[in-house]
Amino acid sequence: MNIREYLHTIPELNITKRLQMMTKSQLELYAESLHTFTEKFPSEEGEVKAAMEKRDIKTVIIHLTSLRDMLAGIHAEELANDCWKHINSFDEERPEKIEAYVSYFLSTLTSLSIDIQLAFFKAEEDEKNSGQSAGKTNEVNPESSEIKSILAVDDDTYCLDTFKAALKEVPCKIIAVTSGLGALGVLSKIRPELFVLDIEMPGMDGIKLAQEIRAQGHDAPIIFITGKSTKEYVQKCMQAGAADFIVKPIVPQDAANRIKKFL
Repeated sequence: MNIREYLHTIPELNITKRLQMMTKSQLELYAESLHTFTEKFPSEEGEVKAAMEKRDIKTVIIHLTSLRDMLAGIHAEELANDCWKHINSFDEERPEKIEAYVSYFLSTLTSLSIDIQLAFFKAEEDEKNSGQSAGKTNEVNPESSEIKSILAVDDDTYCLDTFKAALKEVPCKIIAVTSGLGALGVLSKIRPELFVLDIEMPGMDGIKLAQEIRAQGHDAPIIFITGKSTKEYVQKCMQAGAADFIVKPIVPQDAANRIKKFL
C-alpha cells in the first residue's frame, strides 16, 4: 500500500475525495502539514493538561483553539467543528464536564497522531520491501473461523478488565498477565496469534518485552497500549514491532475495532 491508501483508512481525516485529486506536489504539502501536526500536538496537549490542573479555562480555550485550527489544516473538519462547539459552551458547563470532554478530546487526538505516524511508517516499510512478496501483511486471515488467542500484558488490572470487557463480543481467548516476566512464562506454553502490550510497566516495559518476544521467534502482530504520541516515542514502538496502538484511557469500541483487524 502507498501513503494515499494508508491515510484513507484514518476515519478522522476527511480526505477520501481530496486524496484522489491531489497531485504529487499537493500530496507532499499535505504530508508536511500532517507531520507538523504530529510534532506540535504533544506540546499543545501538555499546555492544555497543565491549564486544566489549574482550572484555567481561558488558557485551555486558547490551546484548544490552536488544536482546532491544526485539525482544520489537516482536513479533520469533524473533530475541529466538534471542538469549536464545545469551546463555545464552556461558559455554561461545570468544570467537571469540561474536564471530561478535554480528556476525551486529547485521547482522540493522541490516537489520530499515532495513526498518522503509523501510516507513514507502514508506507515507508512497504516501499523498502516492494521487491518482496506483494500483499504480505501482519494481519491474520479474516476468513478463518478458528478462535484466536491474545496475550494481553498490563500491570494495571483495571486496564486489563476494561480491555477484556471491550472484547466480550469478539470471538477470541484472552490470556491476561500483569508483568513482562509473567508474559515470558506464558510464552513457554502457548503461541498467541496477537500481543497487546502496555508500554509503561515496572521492571520489563512493553518495548523490551516486544523485543524479547521477537527474539524468541514469535511473529504475531503486536499492539501497544500507550498514552503518548511524541515522534521519538512512537518511532521507538514501531521499531519494536508495533502493528497498531490502543490509546489510554481505553475506549472500548475503538479497542475492539483495532483488535478485529487482526483476528
